Amino acid sequence: MSETEKKTLGIAIASLVFGCLFLIPILNLLFCPIAIILGIISLVKISKNKETLKGQGLAIAGISLGGIGIILIPIIALLAAIAIPNLLRARSMAQEAAASASLQTIAVAQIQYKSTNSKYASLLELGGTNPPYIDLPLAQGTKQGYEFSVSTDKQTNFYATAVPENTMVSHTLYIDDDGVLCRSDNLNIPAPTTYVGEGCPAGFSENK
Repeated sequence: MSETEKKTLGIAIASLVFGCLFLIPILNLLFCPIAIILGIISLVKISKNKETLKGQGLAIAGISLGGIGIILIPIIALLAAIAIPNLLRARSMAQEAAASASLQTIAVAQIQYKSTNSKYASLLELGGTNPPYIDLPLAQGTKQGYEFSVSTDKQTNFYATAVPENTMVSHTLYIDDDGVLCRSDNLNIPAPTTYVGEGCPAGFSENK
């Protein structure tokens, strides 16, 4: 039987197809072994039926790609183990920096608001003027992965806090009318519930 008359073994084609999927994360855990198994089965069948079957090259390619995928799995896992924590840390630092800037914005807005209205304001009041002193997301209390709140006795003082949505990766922040931005010394620290006035609350340090 001529080469053109031989039938290409379907599982040899399947081996190559599954082998080509070795670059897909997670799924390659399933596809690569399948590619190797189908490729081996194909080679065995073709070797026993050389006169009627072909596809040996496809099977070898599928086995090779599947093997490459299996070799890459621990490498990809290692890179992910290194990269993911660093990405999360960078994201947390960016959110904290943005939240710090927002707290300082609130402090400045309070001073400006009091100079006009003779009292300090809530977040909604700061965002409800025309023009507003702060943007709408901040006035609603949620921004940059943080929950913001303001406490004030209206006439003499205020303090504002920013608590991260994930307290295990980001620090709590505090500021009041003395303008000192404070950052919790450790993670998973709740927001202060009393006005400090000068310096930082216990467990907090100035965020320079």
